[in-house]
Amino acid sequence: MLLLETLGVKMTFLEPIPSHLQLSVAVTCYWIRCSEPKVKLNQLKALLLMIVSGELQRVTDDSDNVAYKEFLKWKEKKLQNNDFDLDAAHSFCQWQCCLQMGLYLNQLLGTPLCEPDLSRLYTGTLVHRLYQELKSAPAVENLFTLSPKMAQLYLVLLNTIESTVSPDFFQKMTKTRSVSCKKRKASNKKKSAIRRAVPDTQHLCNVNRFASLEVDD
Repeated sequence: MLLLETLGVKMTFLEPIPSHLQLSVAVTCYWIRCSEPKVKLNQLKALLLMIVSGELQRVTDDSDNVAYKEFLKWKEKKLQNNDFDLDAAHSFCQWQCCLQMGLYLNQLLGTPLCEPDLSRLYTGTLVHRLYQELKSAPAVENLFTLSPKMAQLYLVLLNTIESTVSPDFFQKMTKTRSVSCKKRKASNKKKSAIRRAVPDTQHLCNVNRFASLEVDD
């Protein structure tokens, strides 16, 4: 299938995924591989939790209704960390662009994959909140444990997407960021030392070594 070839995903990877979410998952796989800067694991988890929350609204089982009520209670709680993460915003914006292009290509090729319900697929404020919560309280990943069906869906989505990258993909990113951070700190120290030295240098430059040779009119 040309669509999946373009996104770099095999149909066998998508078989465990509900048909109406296959395009979204394929796009997410492409996003993870091609995004710059690289996608963080918590960003992926936040995105998938958001998708599952949309699925939770579609079902009517009693256990799912209980889980949905608990989810609404969680949403009503005040977020402790309201800091806006610009890197996360940039990353999620890239995902939206990938999804848009994926939808266009899917339509151009005669809709080989079912298209998702966009009204339930993405909510910007929710995905940012989930990301912030995951950084400070990883237990939010168990948000849908009251619904075995939704908990299983989340794991299937996560495992499927992680299977398309190397096992140490996200670990490599952590190490790279750590090294980059050290280099950045070293660079900042060097710049700081240069700034402190500049006034002395400027003072020397302001001294006219040939002042004694000046002739008054």
